[in-house]
Amino acid sequence: MTAKKEKIKGYLKKRGVLAIFLVLFLIFGFYSIKLMSARPYSITRETVGGYTQEGKLIHSATLRDNSLYGSTLQSDYYPIPLVKELILKYAYTFTPSKSITGTYDVIGTVKYSVNRGDKNVVLWEDKLFEDKGNLKDGKFTIEYHMNISEINKRESEISKQLGIRRLRRSISITVNVKTKGKVYNKAVLENFEHTISLMEDSNAGLYYFNNPEKVVKRTITTSTQKKNAVNFFGIQVDIETARVVAPILALIFLIPLVGGVYTIKSTMPTDELRRIRPYIVEGMPGKVEKRILLSTPEDLEKTFELIDKPILHYIDNGEEFYVIIDGNIAYEYRRLLEEDLEEEIKTELEEEP
Repeated sequence: MTAKKEKIKGYLKKRGVLAIFLVLFLIFGFYSIKLMSARPYSITRETVGGYTQEGKLIHSATLRDNSLYGSTLQSDYYPIPLVKELILKYAYTFTPSKSITGTYDVIGTVKYSVNRGDKNVVLWEDKLFEDKGNLKDGKFTIEYHMNISEINKRESEISKQLGIRRLRRSISITVNVKTKGKVYNKAVLENFEHTISLMEDSNAGLYYFNNPEKVVKRTITTSTQKKNAVNFFGIQVDIETARVVAPILALIFLIPLVGGVYTIKSTMPTDELRRIRPYIVEGMPGKVEKRILLSTPEDLEKTFELIDKPILHYIDNGEEFYVIIDGNIAYEYRRLLEEDLEEEIKTELEEEP
């Protein structure tokens, strides 16, 4: 019984250790899966300021003799028959302008074209003016007098030379500004483009400018990056490190767990009566004249082989009895119930220092 008791004790100890390994493996396995979707860093963005680029065309017209408007007119719309000249003033401003440098290029063009199906075919292009230079304090201003009478005369010449009576004329002003510098200690590199078109509505008899003003606003933000952490048994560990550590720890605890599962069977108590188990029947023996106590399961097995009679099995007061009756003699083997034996061993293990 002592050997068996020791065997069961070893089994219970190993089973307890494996239970600890299993719990630890599940914990770190859970962390490994959870950390796969966790973000190692959190980024906080804060707006510290901004800047604005603004380009605007201010215009007016010099008129032919008339009794209605006088010699000049400043309006959104100009009567085509009265306009001699358009006075244009374009202003660009970068705000805040401190530490801003750059260049500008402003070009005025006239294109003469015809429509071919759904395509616009440009036959000739004249450059009205070009002004370029450097920004001063993040701004520049230019002025140009557009002589409409001269443009009309030029259109007639081109139409005559091309032999096309009806040409489509489009006048545009293209602004390109390249800026660089620092705003709120952040490097800025911008390319501002602005295209303005002089529209000629022959049905209404009016000139007007399309897209005379453009404003571009930008915000400047600062980003702060912070490592996210996870709590490992009261210890704060950053997620990037935990992603490496958690799977390694899970693997460390998995290896003895797998090995223990395969080896635990060798330490599990075996059925000492497995060879004679088919010949055991439940029942209590009657009165006998003599009882011979058998010490081990091997003694019971040898007695069964010699006498070749059924083995009676019953339980009484927490003990199992295996009895072979031969006449008036009972050969008897006793042992504690498995459950009671395990409980007894568990109690001993708890009492051990």
